[in-house]
This record gives sequence, C-alpha cells and structure tokens, in this order.
Amino acid sequence: MNMPTIGFIGTGDFSSYLIAALRRGGFGGRILLSPYSRVKAERLATTHDCTVAADDASMLAEADWILLAVRPEQLANALPNLAMRPEQVLISAVAGVTVAELRAATGKGISVVRIMPSSYIDTINDGIIPVFPASHGLDAVLNCAGKVVTFDTEDQFELAMFGACLAGWMYRFLATLEGWFLQRGLTPAHARLIVAGNVAGATGYALARQDVPLEVVSDGIATEGTYTKVGLEHLAERQAALPWLEALDIVFRRRNLLT
Repeated sequence: MNMPTIGFIGTGDFSSYLIAALRRGGFGGRILLSPYSRVKAERLATTHDCTVAADDASMLAEADWILLAVRPEQLANALPNLAMRPEQVLISAVAGVTVAELRAATGKGISVVRIMPSSYIDTINDGIIPVFPASHGLDAVLNCAGKVVTFDTEDQFELAMFGACLAGWMYRFLATLEGWFLQRGLTPAHARLIVAGNVAGATGYALARQDVPLEVVSDGIATEGTYTKVGLEHLAERQAALPWLEALDIVFRRRNLLT
C-alpha cells in the first residue's frame, strides 16, 4: 500500500478516533499533528505513533494529504492558513461545508474530498466511512479504518451524515432497554449483551441479506401467536418509529436552513 504522509489540523475527538482506527487497521504512514492544541496533540502522538509538527507551515510542507477536522465555526480561521500545493489533497471532516466552497477557499487545483466516519470506528471493524467524491488512493487508506462508502452526489453524502446521527440516538435507546432488563433482575453485563447483542444480530443480518426486504424478515419472525407478534403490533399501533422519523426531519430542515 502507498503510505502517504497525513497532516491533521484539529486534534479533538474526531482526529483521535480516526487516527486510532487507521493505526489499528495497519496504516503505517507518517501522521503529523498541528501543534495548536499541544497537550492533545502530544497525547495523540504518544498513543498512536504520530509526530507533533513544529508549526502548521512545516506540517503543510511535509504532508501529502491534509485532514481538516475543526468545528465549522473555526473554519474561517483555519482556511486562510492552508497554503496548499496543487498535488496535495484536502480531506475535510467539517460538517456542512461543500467541496465547491473548500475548493474556492484553497485554490481550484486542489483535490478536495469530504469524509464523515462515526465515532465507533476506533472500536469495531467495518465501521462506516462516508466519502465524497470517490478517490482511489484515499479509499485504499481509509479502508484500514473501516468500510468506505462512496457517493455519487454531495446531496447523497449529506444524507449519509444524517444517518450517522442514528448511532448517537441509538445509545440512549439501548440504555432505556437495558434499564428494563436491569429492573427485572439481569446483571449489567447480561443486560448489555441481551440488548446490544440482539440489535447487533438484527443489523448484521440486515446488512448480509440486502436481497430481502426488511418487512419480509420481520413478518417471518413475528408470526401469529408469538411474543414478537404481540409486541410488534403494539409498537405499530403506537407508531413507535414516528419520533425517529421526526428527529431526522428536524436535522434535515436545520441543515437546509444553514445552507
């Protein structure tokens, strides 16, 4: 595998779990860190075999790729300092900022790719990493960290980012279900295994059998007289999925108001 040197601007949680996933997956290239938040940068460097650059200028001079992982409100301060060369690649993990906007700010000759992996990629294999547009060299490296999913349009990529919200919401949902089993006598370890294990099993099956509609799978399990059928009918009557759809609509509208 070609091992590019990657420079990270931003050393917060996003950079931490992406770097951890890359190293866990076997990426052995150099990783340079911006010294802006030196304590965080030095901790990352020690934990994941990275180098804290003397300054941003030297990092930009040495890196093949620049990964921008700052909050949207910090972007105005970060972009003017990105004196990039035409052969370099800018990888943006900044939500809501388009490829066209980044290219206009850094120069038309710069290749720009957007990514937005979820926080669990440093813990599990095959965590999803949405990418737009497709970039063969970048995809090969990111495959060390998880399962790269490329999109044909930027609108599709944005929708995939809303999908990532599901993970954050799911933890609270699982915690509520855990609580039910805990109250009725399961140990915390058993409650976690029963709840998360069954959800993981269902999602694993759904990914493995994409040739079968999920409603068909559900109907095959929730047959007449089963506990599954009784509970599923109650959930359908209460429109249990409706708040989740409403939450997706809320973040979708919020994004449209900001663009």
